[in-house]
Amino acid sequence: MIIKWAFLCVLAMRKWPHSKVKLKTMFASFKNVLSASAWRRNRTAPLAEWAQDHALSFDPMVGGAFSLAGKWQDRPVRIQCLKTSRPFIQGMELMARADLGLKQEGNVVVMNRRLKNVLEEQSRALFSEYTDDLQTMAGVVPEEVRWLATYRDAGWVGPDQRFWSRYAVLTDTPDMARRWIDSETEQQLMDWPEGVSDETPVMLMLQRGKTYMRMQVDRDADTATALHAFGLFDRASQRAMEIAAR
Repeated sequence: MIIKWAFLCVLAMRKWPHSKVKLKTMFASFKNVLSASAWRRNRTAPLAEWAQDHALSFDPMVGGAFSLAGKWQDRPVRIQCLKTSRPFIQGMELMARADLGLKQEGNVVVMNRRLKNVLEEQSRALFSEYTDDLQTMAGVVPEEVRWLATYRDAGWVGPDQRFWSRYAVLTDTPDMARRWIDSETEQQLMDWPEGVSDETPVMLMLQRGKTYMRMQVDRDADTATALHAFGLFDRASQRAMEIAAR
């Protein structure tokens, strides 16, 4: 299609010399299309390579969105980057889910403390609005807000204080949380590429035998962040499998 467009531009310039100014504009647009196309290929190539290395399909979509899907150790996995609908995430959201089929009880939610503060503010606003109608409130409270009331903010000796300053670990089984967030996972949670700050919404979860991830990403420049998130999610899923096997 691009080659055909360029050929037609050349023919038009030969046939109608007086229209060279307009055709120069067309060539400039054509050059921009080529540059944008090359940029998209350069951005998505590392993501597609990671997907191939992990036996997952890779599907780039319009607007910087993409999807990976397949099986990880015979377990269904899906990773998507799409425009978000969550009020606490701006722009694009990277979402991952692996159905590990684990039977152990307990739930763990790791989130950055800035996000926890935002959700607590949202929780207070919701409770003040619906104090007279608990049934109605149950239907409108986001699950992230319910986690604050359901799980305790756990802590243990081991991780650096910088970790606890940056992240909250919400859980109903502190011992499992401590084993799941091992030193390698902790390090990956701390060593994000440039562009991910303490305030960037990040959630890593182990619930109902599945691992999940949700985080905010910049669709225009976050290939490095997406790759780091893939690695973190892969590590978290592997760690959950290791715990279940013991």
